[in-house]
Amino acid sequence: MHAHDATPLTWFFACPQFIEPLLANELTSLGAQQVKIGHAGVQAHGDLTFAYTALLWSRLASRATLQLASGFGKNQQELLVLLQSIPWDEHLRANGSLKVRFFGLNDDIRNTQFGAQWVKDQIADYFVAREGIRPNVSNEPDLVVVVNLHKGNASVGIELNQHSLHHRGYRQADSRAAMRENLAAAVLVRAGWPELIASDATTLALFDPICGAGTLLIEGALMALDIAPGLLRTNTVAERWLGHDANLWQQLWNNAEQRRTEGLAKEARYVFWGNDSNPAELIAARADWRSIDLPAARWTQGALTAMPEASAAASGLIINHTPYQTSMTAAALQPLYQALGQWMARLPATYHGALFADANAPIPLTNLFYSKEYRFVNSEDECKLYTFNQLAQKERPTDWFSEDLANRILKNLRKLKPLIKRGDSDAYRVYDADIPEYAIAVDRYADWLHVQEYAPPKTIDEKTAKHRLEQALMTLPNVLDVNPNHIVLKQRKQQKGKSQYEKQGRAEQALHVTEHCVTFKVNLTDYLDTGLFLDHRPMRYWLQQHAKDKRVLNLFCYTGTASVHAAVGGASRVDSVDMSATYLAWARENLALNGFQHDPYRRYRFIQDNVLDWLSECNEQYDLIFLDPPTFSNSKRMEGAFDVQRDHIALINDAMRVLSAEGTLIFSNNFRKFQLDPEVEAKYQVQDYRKASLPLDFERDPKIHGCWLIKHR
Repeated sequence: MHAHDATPLTWFFACPQFIEPLLANELTSLGAQQVKIGHAGVQAHGDLTFAYTALLWSRLASRATLQLASGFGKNQQELLVLLQSIPWDEHLRANGSLKVRFFGLNDDIRNTQFGAQWVKDQIADYFVAREGIRPNVSNEPDLVVVVNLHKGNASVGIELNQHSLHHRGYRQADSRAAMRENLAAAVLVRAGWPELIASDATTLALFDPICGAGTLLIEGALMALDIAPGLLRTNTVAERWLGHDANLWQQLWNNAEQRRTEGLAKEARYVFWGNDSNPAELIAARADWRSIDLPAARWTQGALTAMPEASAAASGLIINHTPYQTSMTAAALQPLYQALGQWMARLPATYHGALFADANAPIPLTNLFYSKEYRFVNSEDECKLYTFNQLAQKERPTDWFSEDLANRILKNLRKLKPLIKRGDSDAYRVYDADIPEYAIAVDRYADWLHVQEYAPPKTIDEKTAKHRLEQALMTLPNVLDVNPNHIVLKQRKQQKGKSQYEKQGRAEQALHVTEHCVTFKVNLTDYLDTGLFLDHRPMRYWLQQHAKDKRVLNLFCYTGTASVHAAVGGASRVDSVDMSATYLAWARENLALNGFQHDPYRRYRFIQDNVLDWLSECNEQYDLIFLDPPTFSNSKRMEGAFDVQRDHIALINDAMRVLSAEGTLIFSNNFRKFQLDPEVEAKYQVQDYRKASLPLDFERDPKIHGCWLIKHR
């Protein structure tokens, strides 16, 4: 299978999602006879010369696979027929080595690891039957076999690349950068850098004012100086493949070397400049730049507000992977984005701009008019590239302050003045979608704000909803006198199963708040909930006031806040039951924060168990029971999932069994459509406590929870 073979070859070049059209154009320019865009890749037809050229020159591809066979593959037998149709001895020596990459499943193969092993065995059997020996398995193989299964069809091929093509050689394969090299190249293509290179501009500049690891600058320089990415890799082609044409490869390699020499001779036309405030990033970027012998570049370290004047050039491109963190709100990002926009706007009119950022990044804060936006995926994050044909700022900047929202919050604060003045708590709700246009809940935790965004209705345009959210986040610091960096944003949506308890991130922003002289640890970032249900504040205080010398049981105790109130109130004993070891540890920490570190008499027990199972077997008696079950939960005791509406009678009966004759059960839940079954009211003495349990800051939402005090008749 050499270059002179007349047999047409079919190749599949993989790439990041959404850059397939760019890759198709690139492969066509590199000699592909025909291309077909697929998902995360492009199928191309061409001879070995085309494939080798693409291996050397493609800036966008991740992998190159020679398709050997395709057909039916809905089960093992069909896939076996496909594998047996391939003359494996034309591609691999019997004593060679191979590796199989297996994707997809079929009726018989339900595990990709098993699929890879099974394919290895079939290829080995092929060689054993012919030559009596089998190839070895290796992580650095002579041949990589790729099998793809999809909707009953299968394709089998071999990878022509020795290692992933996004590697260029200037960065360690296991190092982590903000974006991969081939994605950076795609961003540059969309930004119009190749067109600028091909223009008649006498001098060209490529600037990155927040360059990070320098990937965009390096890829831009490789394009400008006509340096093939394949030249930078130690191993680009699978040289131990039996179809490898060493003479052809060397000829194309030499040609690429010649082009690099000619490209470097034009270095005087270009100005490359990278700036970053992080010295470690800048050192790494400069080291990578030097490692591949690129011409001298300008490197500066400093904030955008202190950026020096741009180097003189007839035309240029300002490109940047704009910083964004989900934990940072628009208000916190505003200084950076404004400084970026102002610096870009000072550049000559012949310059263009491009900002690559997370899809949620508040790019309008730059106050620049963007021309187009393009969709990308960076790792698993959806991103966008915004291009700016003119670097001009708007004469009338967008108004990021909402008078309506500010006035409503101030009105709410006037209503909450008694709560705040008494010092009942420094954790309370200040706003809850009072104005439909600003669909957020805002809770204050000491000097932090916890903002939950309600998913907007489908009738609201996505851009409009995003702008309103950003406007709200810009308004909050001013009206509530909070540091913009002390705002945590989460999207609030219906949770199922364990999702409400699963960790959301790793920022671990924990702080302490007080409530009726009790201190709690809250965590605003790591979980959907913060560790403190603000709407239960009155009931926790009620428990504190009635707990003296009482035996208290807290079921589904979560972070133990009710247990701590009971302990502070002088309970003789407090038992807390929950399935989560994480939340029980949190509950112990809350207890210790309030002076109960030492418990020699085991007055405060934390029990990790399924509450329903534990309660059914409990033989002890309690004077106060706090029962606040989830709306839904999985339980071995219940058939299927626990449903508070369906199963609350049995749960209450179990709790009442362990309640002393004069005791009180506080039963609460947050299912908005919950109806207490008449059977409970017929059997026990029930006091509807819903209105009394509603705190001042939740009066607008009387269905936030239900609450009943239940006693024996």
